[in-house]
Amino acid sequence: MKSTQHLLPSFFLIIFLSLLTFSGFCQLQNVNNLPDISFNGKFIITPQNSGFRAISENGLYNVKYEIAEVSDENRKLTHVQLYKNEQRLYSLPSVPGADVYVSNSGCMAVLDMNLHFMQKLTIHFFDNKGESLFSEAFEYASLFGFSPSGKRFVVGTDKNLHVILIEENKIIKLKPASEFAFSEDETYLATARESDLTIYKNGKEINSINTGLFYPRGLAVDAGNNKVWIIGKQKIKAYQIENGSLFYEDELSEDFSFRDLIIKNDMIYSGIHYKYNGISKGIIRTYNSSGQIITEEVKATKSFQQFEKKPASSKSSKYNAIPWPFVPFDEVHKVWNHYEQHMGDGSGDWAYLHQGLDLEVPINEPTYAVEEGWVKLVLTIGGASYWRLAISPEQTSGYSDGWLYAHLVESSIMVDVGDYVEVHDYLGDIIYWSDDWGHIHFVNIHDQGNIWYYDDDEWGINFNPLLALDPITDEVAPVIENFSSSSKFGICINESSTFLNPGNVYGDIDIIAKISDFHGDSEWEQPAFKTYYWLTKLPANDTVFPKTLGQILNHSYEMYNSTFFTYYAPVLYYKDYLHPSPPWMNTSRDYYQILTNNNGDSIIEISESALAFETTNYTDGDYRLFVEAWDEFGNMDVDSMTVTFNNGIYTNTQSIVVSKKAGLYPNPCHDVVVIEASFVGDQKISLSIYNLEMQEFFNKEINPDSFKNGNYTINTNFLKSGIYLIELSNDENFYSNKLVKL
Repeated sequence: MKSTQHLLPSFFLIIFLSLLTFSGFCQLQNVNNLPDISFNGKFIITPQNSGFRAISENGLYNVKYEIAEVSDENRKLTHVQLYKNEQRLYSLPSVPGADVYVSNSGCMAVLDMNLHFMQKLTIHFFDNKGESLFSEAFEYASLFGFSPSGKRFVVGTDKNLHVILIEENKIIKLKPASEFAFSEDETYLATARESDLTIYKNGKEINSINTGLFYPRGLAVDAGNNKVWIIGKQKIKAYQIENGSLFYEDELSEDFSFRDLIIKNDMIYSGIHYKYNGISKGIIRTYNSSGQIITEEVKATKSFQQFEKKPASSKSSKYNAIPWPFVPFDEVHKVWNHYEQHMGDGSGDWAYLHQGLDLEVPINEPTYAVEEGWVKLVLTIGGASYWRLAISPEQTSGYSDGWLYAHLVESSIMVDVGDYVEVHDYLGDIIYWSDDWGHIHFVNIHDQGNIWYYDDDEWGINFNPLLALDPITDEVAPVIENFSSSSKFGICINESSTFLNPGNVYGDIDIIAKISDFHGDSEWEQPAFKTYYWLTKLPANDTVFPKTLGQILNHSYEMYNSTFFTYYAPVLYYKDYLHPSPPWMNTSRDYYQILTNNNGDSIIEISESALAFETTNYTDGDYRLFVEAWDEFGNMDVDSMTVTFNNGIYTNTQSIVVSKKAGLYPNPCHDVVVIEASFVGDQKISLSIYNLEMQEFFNKEINPDSFKNGNYTINTNFLKSGIYLIELSNDENFYSNKLVKL
């Protein structure tokens, strides 16, 4: 059956919708428990009491809680209370989670994001008396919800759709999906992923249908009439459950899109979004089980500000310049957490790197697109507080890059996968993170496909967003603070907690700088974006180690994975129990940035944690160590301190450095020996050859420039075959020797 009924063309739209709203042109049937609809076309359940944080689908159960502590991606919930209607059933002092779902039977699922940086989510289940039932852990979860009875809870990951049978504490694993819906009696479960629609009966697959709807947006199962309904962006279809035949389809006109779908009392209700010229309307269209359109009514309206689509400004950067995602677009907004910032709880037990830029904004702050492109992702990784979307300028089945906007109010998100947006288009509002403020997690990501899923082998992180945001007008320079009361910088034995006095430095060392930075008027302390260091020899102050990149907080990561964020943290930052990773909510934070864990380039590798500054390459004496710290805005601070190397390497002229052990080849030989070495300076070197009884057979003073390309050749045909010691030295110092067979 093909419907011929369509919404009116867009040029009649505003007048038509006004008539719908105010004249009662269409009347919606009064149906018990029919949810409200948002201005974006998504069905929502609005609590009667504004103090409620979560509500069941039937509106019977409500949850209150307070937010005690927050981090970049986690929250602590306290004073958690479950209500049935207005009657409180129980109260818990705290629950181990950051967000809550509540079922139609009063069961509560608490989503624990404590290990979010490892892509792990633990769900704790409580019954309607507040008793803990059990917990289950998942990786890469991005789809959630209770069944109508509340006896099942669904978790979708990259590998499976998990159906948790709560009363039995049992999990059924099905094919991965991006949408799911139960029949009212829960006999049937329908799932969709791209154009594949799968139908299960009592947990067993009975049908698989190719719908042609590559971007499915909602499902509904009508078991009584043997039909499953599915919506794409502008199409709605119905299939027979048992044989999979197409029963009905309809299509919307331009400027309208399907966003949601439910079934109540044998009626099918579709949530439709209309967006045109700064106006957004949520419309409910009602179908009967035969597919006939019964009513259509505008239920929610919102006007949003529109802006001139200005081209990106020119910027001296390899990254395309983008505006800030909030109004005003041409001003720096408050930075809460920096890209690759050292994160932890302040205990010193563990740490990780923050992979994105957190901007602190008011609750419900409108968010706008910074770049035009295709919506590739709309999902949550942990409940209402974790909704996010991503937009890429490319629509390809291969890899592409795009901007991720996280922590949006689901009922305000104006786009869905497959939509196209332009610069400054309104995307949605920022959800509350604490009771007083919200934030956006903003970063450029790398993924594969026309649709981006929360996968374990994709979703890479590209670069520091502050290098693309424009303008960046901050004038506050980083400050290099004292590492301790007795030392400007920290000097420790490589990969240890043994710190050295600057007046007695030896061996392979790590150089650590404590650096503080603030962006504009933000009270949140940040690490330095980029550091350099170099070394001069006193008293002449000649440079003996050139200016070298210490670290730069602009590394890319091929996937969003804890292997990078936890194990890479000690490459960039020093941490022990006396110098713990800074706690999230302290505005004053201590960043101990390691300068020597880098081979001089801008690529980070875990193996670089073993790198060190080798003081044995330098003669003993006094040196001046310089450190330079920059932010992304071009502000810089430099400081220095005197260090004394003490490795037992002495020289009056302090001009000879042996950078390579003396070597001999070929071996054995009878006529010619080639010695490899390199030197700095013009002091003469003594070359000697001894036998094992230390009898000297050869001695000659050689100028360093006699070593052609680092090699010096001597004729040894006067020696008998045997084992000899070849030594390089001057009058006071031994440099290198080697036993050779001649």
